[in-house]
This record gives sequence, C-alpha cells and structure tokens, in this order.
Amino acid sequence: MATTPNIYNVIKPLLIFSKIFGLYPNKIEMSDTQQITSCSWSNGLDVVWSATVMIFLTFYAIYTMRMGDKPTTSSELIAKIGDVIYLTVSLTDAFLLSLLSITKRRKIVLYLQKFENFEKKMHQLDLPFDTANEYTKAKIRVLFAIATAICLIISYVIINIILFLGSVTFVDIGAEIVTYVYPLVTMITMVMQFGTLCLLVKQKFRWINIKLEQIQKQWQEKNNSTYSYKIKLVSPIQPTKAISLEKLIYFLEQIRRRHYELCSLTENLNKIFNFQILFTCLNLFITMTFTVYFYFISNTEAKARNPVLYSTYYALNGFINVFALFGLVWTASQTKKEAKYTSHILHTIYARNEEVENSIMHFSFQLLQSNVEFSGCRVFVLDETLLFSVIGAITTYLVIVIQFHYQN
Repeated sequence: MATTPNIYNVIKPLLIFSKIFGLYPNKIEMSDTQQITSCSWSNGLDVVWSATVMIFLTFYAIYTMRMGDKPTTSSELIAKIGDVIYLTVSLTDAFLLSLLSITKRRKIVLYLQKFENFEKKMHQLDLPFDTANEYTKAKIRVLFAIATAICLIISYVIINIILFLGSVTFVDIGAEIVTYVYPLVTMITMVMQFGTLCLLVKQKFRWINIKLEQIQKQWQEKNNSTYSYKIKLVSPIQPTKAISLEKLIYFLEQIRRRHYELCSLTENLNKIFNFQILFTCLNLFITMTFTVYFYFISNTEAKARNPVLYSTYYALNGFINVFALFGLVWTASQTKKEAKYTSHILHTIYARNEEVENSIMHFSFQLLQSNVEFSGCRVFVLDETLLFSVIGAITTYLVIVIQFHYQN
C-alpha cells in the first residue's frame, strides 16, 4: 500500500544536503509513520559530525587566512580593513549557524512532527485538488533549489581558484576555499531550510484559502438558486454542488481551527530561525556592502591582472548574496500575504443566518489577533521594506567608504 505524500517526502533531499555540511544533526529515518526522528546524545554520531565540521572548518579558516598576502587587499588600507571585516563577520555567522543547528535540533524535529500531524488534519477537509501533485511540485522546486545552489557554489570555487592561484601557492588555495566558501555554503543552506519550510507553510495557507473559496462559491450558488427559484426565473432544480447550512458552519469551524494551528506553527518556525535570520541578514548586509566596493571602486592587483574574471567573481558573489536576501524576504512576505488573504475570502461570504454570521464574526476576531510575520529577533521584519532599508544603508556606508578611499 502506497504511503500518502507529506512534508518528509518534500524536504528529505534538503535534509540530506544539509547533513553533508553538518547543518542537520539528526537522523533521517523514514519509518512506517513517515516521521524523521532525532538521535539521542548517547548515539550522537550526527552531532559529532556536525560539531567536527563546524569546529574544524571555522578554526582552520581563522588559523590559515593571512590578510596581508591576499591580492584582494593589495596596498589599499580600506581594502585590507574591508577584507578583515568581511571574513570575520562571515566566519562568525557560519559558526553561529552551525552551532544553532545543533542546539535547536530537537525543536526542528518536534516542529516537523507537528507539521506532519497538521497535514493529516488538512486532508480531512476534503480538499478540492490532488494533494499528491502538490507535494510532487514542491519536491521538484526543492530539488531545483539544491541543484542551483550546487552550481553556484561550484562556479564560485572554480573562479576563486583561477583568479587567485597566480598570487598564492597551491597549498594556500585550500585555505582560500575554506575561508570564503564555507561561510557561503552555510548561509545558502540555512536560507534554503528556512525558505522551504516557509513556503510549505504558505502552501497550507493556500490550501485553506482554496477550500474557503470553494465553500463560499457553493454557498453563493445555493443562495442564488433559492432566490432564482422564488422569482421563477430559472428551473427549480437545485445545483448539485450547493452546500447546506450545516456543512457551511462545519467547514467554517474546521477551517478556523486549521488556520489557528497553522498560525501557531508559523510562530514556532520564526522562533526556531529568529537568531539565524538576524545573523544572516547582518552578514548579507556587510558582505554586499564590501562586494560593491571591491567590484566598482577598489583597484587591486587581481583586478588589474584579470579584470573580466575579477568582475565575474564579485558579480557572482553579489548575485548569491542578493538572491539569498531576496529569498528570505520573498518567502516570508508571500506567506504573510497568503495568511492575510483568508480574511478577504471570509468576508465575501454573504449570509442571512445568525448562526453563520456568528461563525464568520468569530473567525474574523481570530484573524485580527493572528499576526503572521517573520522577524529577526524582533529587530526587523522580513518584508519588502527590509530590502529598501538595506539598499539605503548600503548606499550610505558606501559614500563613507568612498570618501576614505580617495582621502587615502
């Protein structure tokens, strides 16, 4: 007997990808209940692997990087300072992301189990579409995201080696790769983890809205048919898809409960990733600021030796960081919009029954109290306004850096 597709079928490729880099220190076991379990501390091989990757790569990068020998710094003071800040922040972010993946591993497992139980309740609503097809599409998107990330990382490594191999020894190129690529891989993996779970939450909000739209149309069809029958404009035959009063009240109550549970899951997801979001956005802001400086303003030895490859390197670096920030903002913003769209659909149900009106009013009050949004430890909210704030801040800091550059 085939098992019903669920969240585990969608995220399993991402969890395997994350485990390779030590960012998912849990066992991936597909049992009869399709649940992913967490290993205990007595059997913590996954934790040991994650801790080993985190500690070795971080301290190896710190120990082996030699700022003064890098061609990107050259003799420019601003470039030297920028490279130190860039590497310090990115390595700190990578270390913290790895550490948080270990400390919050049980919360992740518990969240996935709650989400899987919620999906079972969603299937009881008699959804008007093929859920297996929905899961298949979601899994294809996850696989595409992983393939894109792998291609970007490989391209970044190759360009990095070609660009700087002429100025550093072949032995030092390993340190170059670890120092610059390890934080990038860690950041991309975290963004994919959060973005995938966030989009799965959005998918469930969309399922709720689709079901609510269905019962709204069925109820409207019933009212229109009854009214038309009374004035004798159409045949008295009732449409087969019309919904009864009892079913309308039942589905409104069930949808209200599912929406409340999904809002709670959204809040839990934000609590799990709030520190990761904060550190990653700080890292992206600093990285993009100095990437723009190195790309347009700085005059280094590597830029003079191979300007095309140099521009490609920093253009690719900038693209990855902008894409990561946009991914965080877009997934969070779309989930928030989908959750708010429920209120719009609910108030298109025009009822002439006191019991239905009370159900709608109860649901409306719940929607007013439910604030679906994602933030970085409440320092900022992940929405479109964050993009404009980052652009404005980068512009301001670049003006200051340019002034120091020409004064130097």
